[in-house]
Amino acid sequence: MDVKKIILGILVGLSVFGIIVYSVNTDKSLIQLFIGFILFIFPIMFISSFGSTFAAFTLTIYVAVIGYIIYIYKFYDTLIGLLLAIIIGGSIAFFRIGKYE
Repeated sequence: MDVKKIILGILVGLSVFGIIVYSVNTDKSLIQLFIGFILFIFPIMFISSFGSTFAAFTLTIYVAVIGYIIYIYKFYDTLIGLLLAIIIGGSIAFFRIGKYE
């Protein structure tokens, strides 16, 4: 097993743990954190496999609409879920999911 992958796994685990501990200690909404994570994990995981302009357009519209809803209803704690989705989904996309041909 590659040492870089082990170190990256440890860093991802520690950063996810740190974000969750921060959220609990600062009385952030864990439900909003979970909703933000669920809304953004799949688009971030599969962003590397998007090769067409239509898929990029759809992803952009999706993120813009969700961002607008977050702003209008003041669900700012979902941004912490977005951060978790970027950390976890980004590492999954970078190491596991290949391009679709």
